[in-house]
Formats: sequence, C-alpha cells, structure tokens
Amino acid sequence: MNKDDVLNLLRSSRSGHVSGAALAAAMGVSRTAVWKHIKTLEREGFAIEAVPSKGYRLTASPDVIVVAEVKQGLVTKTIGKEIMHAGEVESTNTLAMNLAQKGAVDGTVVVAESQTGGRGRLGRTWTSPAGNLYMSLILRPAVPISKAPLITLMGAVAVASAIRKLCGIPAGIKWPNDILLSGKKVAGLLTEMSAEPDRIRHIVLGIGVNVNMDRKSLQPDVRRTATTLAAAMERPVDRTILLRTLIAELDLWYHRFLKRDTEVLTAWKALNVTLGHRVTVSGGGAKMEGLARGVDAEGRLMLELGDGTLRQVSAGDVTIMKEKH
Repeated sequence: MNKDDVLNLLRSSRSGHVSGAALAAAMGVSRTAVWKHIKTLEREGFAIEAVPSKGYRLTASPDVIVVAEVKQGLVTKTIGKEIMHAGEVESTNTLAMNLAQKGAVDGTVVVAESQTGGRGRLGRTWTSPAGNLYMSLILRPAVPISKAPLITLMGAVAVASAIRKLCGIPAGIKWPNDILLSGKKVAGLLTEMSAEPDRIRHIVLGIGVNVNMDRKSLQPDVRRTATTLAAAMERPVDRTILLRTLIAELDLWYHRFLKRDTEVLTAWKALNVTLGHRVTVSGGGAKMEGLARGVDAEGRLMLELGDGTLRQVSAGDVTIMKEKH
C-alpha cells in the first residue's frame, strides 16, 4: 500500500473526512505510516486538512497524473497493465527504450510530467513544459518488420479518437504523425524500433499532447502553428482522464492492428487532413510538390507529381498548400 492508496481513500470518502485509524485499518499499516504518506502527498502539492476527532480531508489537488486513478475503470487486454510515472525525465522515449532492453512487457506505459530533452521527428526538439501529456508505449508486436510503420498510423488514430471522445472536438491527422485542431498541431508521435533482420525486438511509440500549458511558453515560430486542448476547450483538461482514455484507445487499435491492419488504414484515411490536397514534402535536402493521393499498405504517402507519376514517400515534412482562388 502506498500514498496513492491514501489519496484514493480520501477522494472516495462520502463524508469528506477519514480518520487516521480508518486509513490505517483499510491499508493494513500503522497510523505513523499513514501520516508519512499524508506528508508525501502534501509535498507533491495536495492540500489535506487535518481536523481533530474527524480525520483528514482532501481540499485541493495539483495538476499531476496519479497512476492509481488512471487505472480506475480501465479495462484493457495489453496496454497499461504496467504504468511507470515520473516527474521530470530527459525523454520518455529514452527511458522506455532502456526499459524495453531490460525486458519490460508488451504494453508498458511510461509517462512523465515534463521532459528536459524531448525529441520530435528528424532530430528536432519537442518543447516539454509541465501541464501536458508525455508518454511512451513499449510494444512487442509479432508482425513483419515491413508493418512497423503502421504502428505510427495506429497511434495517430488512437490519439485523434481519444481527443474526439473526451473533448468532442474534430481532431484530424496530418501524414505521418501530427494531430491537428483547426489546422494547428496539438499532438505528435515519434516511433523508434529495435529489430533483427527478420523480426522486431520492440517498438517504442512516443506521444506528446499539448494539454494545459501556457502557449506563451512556446517559441514564437512554434506558437503560430501549435495549439492546446485547453485552448480549444476554453477550460483546463483533466490529464488523468485524458491518459486513461488514450490508453483505452491505444489498446483497442493495437489489437485491431494485430488482427487486421487494413482496419487501421481505413480509420486513418477517414481521420486524415492530408489526402486529396496539394502538398509539399521536404526532407534530406530535397523538396517535392504534388497531390497526396493516399497511403500504401505500409503507410507510405502516395504522391502524384506534376507529370502524373506516383512517388512513394516514407518520411518527410508535409505542408498542405493553400488552395488558389
């Protein structure tokens, strides 16, 4: 039993106050141990009132993710059976890759309050202040290596679906890994893999969602193209509920991917904001312009060039061109 159990008991109390003796009996520990857990919660920002003859009462909670609350009501087959929560880390992907190499089980979730070295695609920095959602998922899918890129599309479908379900706003997907709200980026994904020539050892799917941070903390050039869920909702978003919803969607779509990956492609196409538009794709010092026709069975963008030829694009930055009137 730990501090999260004390927190759950305080939150579930109908009368508001819970005596130290009742907490100790429920947890099977001493009242001194209960007091130590209370002090730990207070250091983490929880406001707990202690009233003689009545006990303890939770009066305010900080905006932090509590693993025990994430697991409440969460029923999954694989994702989230193991959840590791940290305060500040360099990168949840780095931590998850290390855990995967040490044998962490399929579906392990690593989540942090902030990152000092968050990474985006193509070696970019992902600004990671407190108030957002930073998580990485360890996966060990028994699929051919050629199917690995579809993990990113699967993750994008899950993120967009979770935002739509929880917030009721039409999140869309821009190929390959950006989640947009009204044309502005609210989330991104970064997939890293360890593999042998003929099999996948493990995949780490990193997900960053802009939730409650102050957009003023972003660099001006990033601020112009980014948004947050709180800005879209015009109120703060409960990150614990968001994480629970996201884990449930990831579990749903991961198993759909394992059973029939074409279902992921169909869902991705329905949520995309790229296909059917003229785009520019840049990367590796080259730049192409064309019509985004679709994605192939391995998740590559099918770009129709000006001369009518189709080009398969496996990586790059996509910019949707403004329509000419």
